[in-house]
Amino acid sequence: MDEAEQVQDGNGVTILDLFNAVRKHVITAVVTLVIVMVAICAYTFTRTPQYTATSELLAAYRSSAAASGASSNAGELSSGANYINSQIQTYPQLVKTESVLQPVIDDLGLDTTVKELAASVTASNPDGTMLVDISVNNPDPKQASSIANSVAENLRKQVTSTIYSDEGDKIISPVNLTVVQQAYAPASPSSPNVKLNLAAGLAVGVILGIVVAFIKDLLDTRVRRDSDVTTVIDAPVLGSLSRNEAYVGTSPVIISRPASREAEEIRRLRTNVMFVLPDEPLSNVIVVTSAGPSEGKTTLSVNLATAFAENDSKVLLIDADVRNPSVSKALGIEGAVGLTHLITNRVSSHDAIQRYWKPNFHVLPAGKQTMNPSILLNSRAMRALIEQVAEAYDYVIIDTAPMQVANDAAVFAKEGPELLLVAGLGVTEKKLLRQTGHELSTLSIDPVGLAMNYGETEKPQKGGYYYYGDESDDNGRKRQIQHKKSEKTKKD
Repeated sequence: MDEAEQVQDGNGVTILDLFNAVRKHVITAVVTLVIVMVAICAYTFTRTPQYTATSELLAAYRSSAAASGASSNAGELSSGANYINSQIQTYPQLVKTESVLQPVIDDLGLDTTVKELAASVTASNPDGTMLVDISVNNPDPKQASSIANSVAENLRKQVTSTIYSDEGDKIISPVNLTVVQQAYAPASPSSPNVKLNLAAGLAVGVILGIVVAFIKDLLDTRVRRDSDVTTVIDAPVLGSLSRNEAYVGTSPVIISRPASREAEEIRRLRTNVMFVLPDEPLSNVIVVTSAGPSEGKTTLSVNLATAFAENDSKVLLIDADVRNPSVSKALGIEGAVGLTHLITNRVSSHDAIQRYWKPNFHVLPAGKQTMNPSILLNSRAMRALIEQVAEAYDYVIIDTAPMQVANDAAVFAKEGPELLLVAGLGVTEKKLLRQTGHELSTLSIDPVGLAMNYGETEKPQKGGYYYYGDESDDNGRKRQIQHKKSEKTKKD
């Protein structure tokens, strides 16, 4: 409970949180991944392939002594190396100038401008070397190599050309550039890099899908899965009821549709509840509540009580939600007289308790609200009534108000009865559920189990061994579970 509360309160995000978020919103994560991959593929496969050709030049210092045939001393060579290091850093920008690129355009007859050509030309000086690499990107591999070679040649001419001073003296450039590697037409395009783009797109898509799923989970204020509830309430899930019209009406599904899948859901819940109930006083009294309204607790209470009665157990269903009585409406019985009258000694148990469906199934409606419900339900008379009916019946089901409305269920459970918490998937508010869990924890009340409502109906499998159906006759519907023979048996 403490760990769940820490996570819910935002004190930390674990790998399990991310996993649960992706599992709940797997479609969102997959759609995000697909969108990213489609965008990457569209970008990659619609781009014009570019080919990169590279030529390389070597810069050397040409001393004045060497030019006249004399030998150079060490000091001059050292100063020459420093001079080249300072000059070679300007060459990447020099190759983009008009003095270098315009002759290239003229020599090759290119239909472009200096600015456009400069965008496709790059030059670099590898660290610690006297080399200049000139690379050209172009859709035509041969054109790329031709431009790279022409740029290298024109850069060499620009750097090593003889210039004249204002007095007409001939000045020889101290830098000598030599082309040491010609550019050749590349066999494969340099961009787009299909493998790299797809790998990057896959990684980005997966990460973005997880992030989107997690954000969606944070923004979703309602529980969607069993795990949303079990991370807050430390109790086992004893059963799940599907979202089905079979539960709507004035007759429990075990009576109206005894052979249906919905009836089996109730029977499964009944069996699991029987197994987890401890052998303690008042443990046969089951208090049913929910965090908030409209989560289907009354529907579950009515159907669960019917399932116990079907099993030949003596059952009493009590409507203790006197603020908003609903058991009598769910069963289609008279509810004007009931619990409120019995506790205040205005009627006897014989007049307040009604028999329903079977002799062993009794119902105590809420009756009319005549005083403060909290005072009434927390009275000694109410506790005495619970003790009496616990002795007289095999199982007592008490339908109480939601915890958001009142903590009647907690008061009952504190005295010994077991608490069954109902959560409506897609209905229960996470914040309200956390408040309920915190209140139960404060009161040291551990629910005996959880019952999920409004789950998605599973589609029947074609290869299943059993199917459910209803068969009508003059006496009504009968329970029917038919075995489906396997293909091997048919062949035999």
